[in-house]
Amino acid sequence: DNDDDDSNASSSNDNQTDDESDDGNTLLEIERESKLLDQQMEEEKTEADQELRRTIAEHTSTFHLPTPEEVEEEQNGTRLIPPSELRERVDDILTVLSDFKQRREDGRSRTDYIAQLASDLSEVFGYLPELVEYFLTMFNPSETLEFLEASDSPRPLVIRTNTLKCRRKDLAAALLKRGVTIDPLAAWSKVGLKITASPIPIGATPEYLSGMYMLQSAASFCPVLALNPSPDGREKVLDMSAAPGGKTSYIAQLMRNTGTIIANDLKPERQKATVANMHRLGVRNVVTCCYDGRKLGTLWKNRFTKILLDAPCSGLGVISRDPSVKVQRTIKEVQRCGVLQKELLLSAIDALSYKGKDGGIMVYSTCSISVAENEDVVNYVLGKRDVRLLDTGLDFGKPGFTRYQQKRYHPSLSLTRRFYPHVHNMDGFYVAKIQKLSDKRPGDEDEQPK
Repeated sequence: DNDDDDSNASSSNDNQTDDESDDGNTLLEIERESKLLDQQMEEEKTEADQELRRTIAEHTSTFHLPTPEEVEEEQNGTRLIPPSELRERVDDILTVLSDFKQRREDGRSRTDYIAQLASDLSEVFGYLPELVEYFLTMFNPSETLEFLEASDSPRPLVIRTNTLKCRRKDLAAALLKRGVTIDPLAAWSKVGLKITASPIPIGATPEYLSGMYMLQSAASFCPVLALNPSPDGREKVLDMSAAPGGKTSYIAQLMRNTGTIIANDLKPERQKATVANMHRLGVRNVVTCCYDGRKLGTLWKNRFTKILLDAPCSGLGVISRDPSVKVQRTIKEVQRCGVLQKELLLSAIDALSYKGKDGGIMVYSTCSISVAENEDVVNYVLGKRDVRLLDTGLDFGKPGFTRYQQKRYHPSLSLTRRFYPHVHNMDGFYVAKIQKLSDKRPGDEDEQPK
């Protein structure tokens, strides 16, 4: 018995020593953590002090704009500035402009700051200076920076389900099986899918080749949704600038292959892609042709119930897809595009029939954000033909400008819609919906003999 007691006692002693050593370890661990925490807090305090000093310095010191001599040195290459320093200067100028009265340098006007900002932005992002100056007349300075940054990053890859052949959920299921990461495009589209990652080329899947979908940017859904053609079999639609047929095939699927669509494009070699896409997608109500759009108003006068004019443009809204625009598009070219677009739009209105329950309806769209190709064109046509603007039916996008610099436009231009890369994560785009009321033209009454 005694032996048993001894052994019990010794085992309980062992347990005791184990517990004590555990406590020792735990204390050490806690102490170590405590020291780490103290160290961390010390570092954070130092950082906070530095941040505070920096903030005070930023808010009290004035940023000095480069003198004309310094600017000249930068331009002729005797003084090289690294991009990081340029970027810093852009941020400094934006800070000054956000609170101009307090932060401006004596003797320097707002114009000086804007001119320097335009020069620096064109240098940082690689644009012609005149383009950046143009953007600065449309956006405020910080929004201009956002637009330029967004125009450098790619837009999401979007596909449109071809409902003539399948439903969106079946297409999504088929692509998911192939390992594609996919999401619905947005609440406003029943057919769009956004592809975030794919182990296979999206333009070569069996689903693509069998016509279950079309690669199409989100922005180019909008003009077709605004046109809203009916599947009643009575529509005669003209797509004036159709190749490669993305919008044409979307119109056909909304019309459920009924009625007639004339898909026109100036260049015959571009129409090869249109014809191929129509066959692949199972579209059977399209006829293609190659006319100069400016002549269609006289060739097919009062012929169509609906017209889509997705006009040739400068591409200032799709710079992420074609960066060459940054250095190749001059303001003169942008204005030249505006002249062509005015001719095309007048021609389209003449080809519209205004009879029928809704009257002739057309949509004018561009993938540019310039005022010269959008509001200028539409406002010009309001004065030349008996037309009015309708609500586009798109519940997103920003309203078109009713004033720009010294120009004042018709108030109904607020019904048109603008889309921006930095706001909607879509290509820069413009959509206007126009109704033809009659064949009358302003000035006709005056010319009639009394």
